[in-house]
Amino acid sequence: MQNQKPSCPKCGSTNTYKNGHDKYHNQQYFCKDCKRSFKLTHCQKHKLFPFPYPKCPKCGKTMEIYKIRHAFVVFRCRPCHTKDRIPTNLPQPVPLPFDSFKFFRFPIFIVLKAFVLYFKAVSLRSIRDSLNIKVSHVAIYKWILKLSCFFSILVPVDAFKVHGDETVVLFKSKKYYVWFLVEHNSNLIVAWHVSKYRDMGQVKILLEKFFGNNERTIELITDGLGAYGAVKILYKNINHIVVRLGQNNQCESKFSLFQDFVRAKRGFKNIENLPMYVNSFCVVRNLLKLNGNDIARVMSVLLSSITTS
Repeated sequence: MQNQKPSCPKCGSTNTYKNGHDKYHNQQYFCKDCKRSFKLTHCQKHKLFPFPYPKCPKCGKTMEIYKIRHAFVVFRCRPCHTKDRIPTNLPQPVPLPFDSFKFFRFPIFIVLKAFVLYFKAVSLRSIRDSLNIKVSHVAIYKWILKLSCFFSILVPVDAFKVHGDETVVLFKSKKYYVWFLVEHNSNLIVAWHVSKYRDMGQVKILLEKFFGNNERTIELITDGLGAYGAVKILYKNINHIVVRLGQNNQCESKFSLFQDFVRAKRGFKNIENLPMYVNSFCVVRNLLKLNGNDIARVMSVLLSSITTS
């Protein structure tokens, strides 16, 4: 039944074959009897930007996005292959809607399973082999990027004792610092921050992410880094406890997992995606901790957070 050819809507014949795709990537068919082309789906391609796309200066047809870069967007004309650059000081891209995951080719549970496995330090090609579907590792990578902006960590209400620490991530011989705050009792990551520097200002940003609009008296345990001196200067509601280097085990265990994740990915291709990776890593690790490493239960929690948002 899966290999059954579609029937022609004009003459009803099943003597058809695939005839490429249209500009919206819909599958086209050709009927050998009545010599007509047809397609079964008519979905238009999702626009990444709400503004009108530029017209080709040669043929006058609307151009399509060819590449998206940090400082500009490259548009290309499909018929004559003319290219044009548009600066990125334009309106921000439209957020991808999640109406039944209609912009994903595969069902939602497959996409979420790949998302969870990715942040358990499983390689893209191993994920592809475990899904038992015909999909490329590049497509799985694009799933991860699309999903990484839609989840956020939930801070426990009773988080009154936290551990703080930082680790280094190298990208093209440059150092970037990843900061974590870990709750003492539940061992959950309650706040994170990515920065180029390791000073008092970064500690302030990390604590502001943790407190939000609900400041309360807490106990903060850190190592001897001088940047944490900002705690005594800026916060009167924090009891700062300093332990010796190497004895802040709650944070260091999380960083060992994060370093395993970075090592499995062989670094990062684009440093701008590092905050998305860190956020999703925290979300998945917290959910695995709360659900006893049950991937199915983690997927159901992620699905419910999408459908209710």
